[in-house]
Amino acid sequence: MIKRPSKSDIRTLLDNQIHDYLNRGGKIQEYSQGDSSLVDGRYDRNQFIHGMPKQNRTPVSDTLKIIDQRKTSHPAPLHKRNPSRVKKMIYDDFGEPLREVWTDK
Repeated sequence: MIKRPSKSDIRTLLDNQIHDYLNRGGKIQEYSQGDSSLVDGRYDRNQFIHGMPKQNRTPVSDTLKIIDQRKTSHPAPLHKRNPSRVKKMIYDDFGEPLREVWTDK
């Protein structure tokens, strides 16, 4: 059976990785509380599409018409099957269930 690492093992491993990173010359940039990547309270959309030209959208109205025609071309089922028998619970004088009985509607 494989033993899962405990929280303290994981914490120690992460601390060791951080110290190794800092010893190799890495730097940790600190931010003040409340800073975020939002620009004027909104996401900066240019960071997602930077350098890419605007793409034209493909019209799908013809495809939607074909799908709607397929829906209407199939006839609806003629009838729904209604259950003709129902299960009824039989209780004793004290309200305790005794048995289940199938009865016609």
